[in-house]
Amino acid sequence: MKKIFFTTIIFIALVSSCSKDFLTKDPLDKLTDLSLSYTEGECKLYVNKFYTSFWGTGSSYIYHNDLGSDNLLSVNYDNNQDLIDGLHVVPSSGGGWSADEWGNIRSVNFLLDNYTKSKEPDKVEKYIGEAKFFRAFFYFEQFLKKFGGVPWIETQLSLTSEELTAQRLKRHELANKIIADLDWAITKIPSFAVQEKGRISKEVAMLYKARIALYEATWEKYHSGTVFAGEGNSTDYFKIARDASNSVIASGFFSLDNVGAKDGYHKLFNQLDYSASKEVMLWVKFDRALGLSHGNTNKHPALDGSSVGLTRWLVESYLCTDGKPIHSSNSYKGDNNLLTVIENRDPRLKQTMFTPGRARRIEKGDTTLIFTKASINLSNSEKCSTGYELAKGMNPDADEQLSEIGTNKASIIFRYAEALLIYAESRSELGEINQADLDVTINVLRDRVGMPHLKVDVGYIDTFGDFTAFRGYTGLPVSNLLQEIRRERRIELACEGYRNDDLKRWRAHHLWNHDLVQGAKTSQFKDLKWLTDYFTSVSVPKGVGNFNTFMSEIVAKWRPDCTEGVNYWTDNEGYFAPYQKFIPSGHFAFNPDKSYLLPIPSEQLILNKNLKQNPGWPDK
Repeated sequence: MKKIFFTTIIFIALVSSCSKDFLTKDPLDKLTDLSLSYTEGECKLYVNKFYTSFWGTGSSYIYHNDLGSDNLLSVNYDNNQDLIDGLHVVPSSGGGWSADEWGNIRSVNFLLDNYTKSKEPDKVEKYIGEAKFFRAFFYFEQFLKKFGGVPWIETQLSLTSEELTAQRLKRHELANKIIADLDWAITKIPSFAVQEKGRISKEVAMLYKARIALYEATWEKYHSGTVFAGEGNSTDYFKIARDASNSVIASGFFSLDNVGAKDGYHKLFNQLDYSASKEVMLWVKFDRALGLSHGNTNKHPALDGSSVGLTRWLVESYLCTDGKPIHSSNSYKGDNNLLTVIENRDPRLKQTMFTPGRARRIEKGDTTLIFTKASINLSNSEKCSTGYELAKGMNPDADEQLSEIGTNKASIIFRYAEALLIYAESRSELGEINQADLDVTINVLRDRVGMPHLKVDVGYIDTFGDFTAFRGYTGLPVSNLLQEIRRERRIELACEGYRNDDLKRWRAHHLWNHDLVQGAKTSQFKDLKWLTDYFTSVSVPKGVGNFNTFMSEIVAKWRPDCTEGVNYWTDNEGYFAPYQKFIPSGHFAFNPDKSYLLPIPSEQLILNKNLKQNPGWPDK
């Protein structure tokens, strides 16, 4: 089978962080437009370098991308700088507005300015379409989400170019330019059926367009009347999101993997190769033999807590198997321990977090290590911060856990499930959704794991839901159905990097500020009888060693000792309180008057007098 890799061929060489330098400096080390003839091969190689900008292509663990949200907590409290009073200040330089970010824009513009010199324009246009996709990608990921409107630069600049001191575009103006780039790209990039594997397809560009349109639609709607309000038309953006996601669905190229398969949801995220997947639309493959691998940190999630933990609030958001929330279901068995909390629950919960008995290491076909209890007593780099240990994405293959040599595990960049969720959300926001829509979107996702279908009338009201007065929500009304669609999005995409964006576009700071920073109940780790009873009653793989030794040394005791007040802290409600020493109140403190956008570095305000600081941040 052919192996596909994202490979960096040409590198950006930038000298200064001064805005004029990094917007006018030739973007290549030794290669200039004088040495290029812009053949098909040259344009392809040039665009290749942008693929390494995608999430999951570096050494960091891709399923830690929800850190700082109400889904996933780091061991270190100061990793949440926008959630802790006084941690985030205006930087003098950098801060997401530097040579690295603007250099990406400059590098794309270099190709867009010069590709017309090509003697084979028909052959190169598909790569120019990819370049336009990446310009949209960089403007959205680097600037629009983080800073709001910024100057739009679409050509190479000289040291005297007026654009160097341009004003910021309004938010909707920048969004419209980003979408226009994607529209152009969609007309040029080949469809998934014929596109070279491992490259952006027309349908990927459609999905990304839908993602951006949904982000802007909800931002415009839910931030209306605040200091972050835009001037765009949310209805128009919802329609763009609806139509683009529907185009992906209607293409007929994609469906969900592992429908009805045992542990099928979990297995989706730990593969070495997605060539045969019907769900994964774009992915990156790693191969140690060729020197292309994830960093050593990617082996940790299979072996220990990897310095993170799932929150109580994520775990409680999973429905019971009767299709009802835990507070209104007779099937819920409580959260006294890791076994009761998953009983009669949406199977995706058990397949997202570690529970007793899941294999941690498999060597030559034999399971030699299994999960017993959360790694709450280890060092910070190996510790689970909340007692709920993340299992999503972990690969138990012993070969993937070898020290210092990295892993082969592939990373998902775009998957079809997102298109289903965008279509359902946008149709609901437009007031158009019907049962047929739910049956081809939300209920397809539920069918994978055997969960009951969502009905238009829902059938219950979750008074403890994320967007209720009980949880401190005071924004625009969210219908009962829309709240369930948002729940489904949270569950299906948990820890894949969507949650922080979702909280910001929905203006949902109440979920940071109202809910206590909590994990699992700590009592289960003081008296381990529930755990010893479980392993006495189930079959333990022979590969873990002598059963009596396993029970006495691994199950029934801590090695080394685990001490409350040293390894973990308990709050007044009996739950893990990982930041109790640093946040005695137990609550985050997201500032809704400033923290929805990053501050522009003070150096940039001096260099360009036409830039205005974002709301709530000092301009000096």
